[in-house]
Order: sequence, then structure tokens, then C-alpha cells
Amino acid sequence: MSAVHSTLKEKTYSLKAKLEGHCGAILRLQATDDGRLLASGGTDGTKVWDVGSLRELEAPGWSELRGATTALVWVKRDDDLSEALFYGTEHGFLVCWKEAKRDVRPSAEVTGLAFDAPTNRLAVCHRGGVVQLYTVNKAMTINSVYSFEVKKFVPRAVAFGQMDGDERLVLLFGLTGGHIHKFKGNKGTLVGDAWSVGMNIGDVAIDHKKGVLCMDDPSYGPNLVRLDDCVPLKAFRNRVTKSRRVRNVAFGPECMTIITGSDNGVVNIFDRRSGKVVEKLRLHSHEWVQTVTVSFLLLLFEIEH
Repeated sequence: MSAVHSTLKEKTYSLKAKLEGHCGAILRLQATDDGRLLASGGTDGTKVWDVGSLRELEAPGWSELRGATTALVWVKRDDDLSEALFYGTEHGFLVCWKEAKRDVRPSAEVTGLAFDAPTNRLAVCHRGGVVQLYTVNKAMTINSVYSFEVKKFVPRAVAFGQMDGDERLVLLFGLTGGHIHKFKGNKGTLVGDAWSVGMNIGDVAIDHKKGVLCMDDPSYGPNLVRLDDCVPLKAFRNRVTKSRRVRNVAFGPECMTIITGSDNGVVNIFDRRSGKVVEKLRLHSHEWVQTVTVSFLLLLFEIEH
């Protein structure tokens, strides 16, 4: 696992450090907004790192009972300075680390997590077609708002969309077929017909200020769409040299760039407006770069395995 950093003035990335400690594939990464902490999850469980000292902190959990870590999200309420890590696992556990010690056992593998600070709500999706919404209190314990099952649907990711009254819509993204379902209210009411973007969805990133959504198509590359109606804006070609594989995607600082990995040892950084590759971070050509995350301090963490 490597970390690179940048400044807006330089507009270039350089290698900062390599973090070692996982003994299997790393499936998920999530940095805190201030870049102070990094969570990593994979086949051997979940780890937390202090970015400043490059030191591994207390391990939140191993994989023996819960299975591989498949989703991560840092939770920080607007009215509280404390921060907690929620992670989901292959065997359907939702776990809160540090502030609370409890498990919630959903129906199937957790495939996505998202948190909305203004409403203090946590969204969870599971491979069995279920989306769940919780409120998070100051003790970092959760209370169920609703649980909704979409028949014959395999969720790949979940996110909070545009505001609807005093809360955000919950968006549920399908792994195949490019279908996106929208939910609102305290009962999880479906909003209209599902959007269809005509592609498989590997991962998603949202920038609410710019009103854009980026989805990665494992067979082609990132696609930028308008958040309020999913109208396509631009496609970014990310060449597949070996085989199709789910990749994470992230917006760079100030939503100026789109960052994603590849199957040939390269992290591609695209200019959001022109669609051109502005920088390539090259590793070994035989490595898969599946997982990336970006913090507000412009630290980019990328995974090679």
C-alpha cells in the first residue's frame, strides 16, 4: 500500500511512503477528511493508520468470524468533534470501531456505506438487494430508520444524492445493468422509476457542490453524470489490458480531477473538464491498482496487490 501527496501549486504527485501490514488483498481504503487517519480493509480484516507518523494503530477487527472487510466510511457528526469508523464485512456484519463496540447483522455481504453529516444518517447496502438507513447519535450508536429490499437487484454502492426537503435522497447503484434507485422519507419510499445509465457500475463518487456523480464502468472507465438527473456529461477511457475488474474512483481536490486505478500498475488522473489524462502514477506493470482514496489535505493513497 502506497501513499503519494500533492499541492495545488505544484499540480504533481510524488511518492511519500509505503505502508506494510496487510497479508492479503486490500479491497477498501478511506481517509478522514483532514488526512490524519487512514482505514484499510481487505481479506485479513480492517486496519487504521496514523498518516503523520505512518504508524499502524489498534486493529479494529480481524477476518476470522466476520469475513473480509468490504466497505468503509468515517463518521463525524456536525455537532461533535469525535470520529468513528464504520465498516461492513463479507459475512454481513456492520461494525463501529472505537467509540462504540457493537455489531449489527444484516442479511448479506455489505457492499456499500455512506454517511450524511447534516442529517446524521448512515446508509448501508447489501448484496441481497437490501438498503438500510440509520441515524447515528453522539455515542456513535445507530437506530434503524428503514430497511427496503429491491427484488432481483444486486447493489454495488450506496450514496446520498440531492436534498429533498430537509433530507438527502438515498441512491442505490446496481452492479449490472446500470440501474440506480432513489429513496426518500422515513419509510424508504421509492422515487419514480429507476435511472438507467446503460453500463455496469464498479464504484461511485459524488461532489454535491458541483452537482456531479462519477461512476466507474469496469469495462471502459469513469463516467461523469449530472447528479440531479444522471444525464451523461463525459466518459473517460481507462484501458483494460487483462480482464474487467471493479475499480474505485475518487474526485481530486476541488473536483478538478478524477482519479482511478487500473490493471496495469497505473493510477490515472483525469482532468474533469477536458477528459484528458493529466498525470500517470506508475507502479509495477503486473500490479492491480484497485482502490484509491483522497483526503482534503491532498494525500492520495493507492493500493497495489
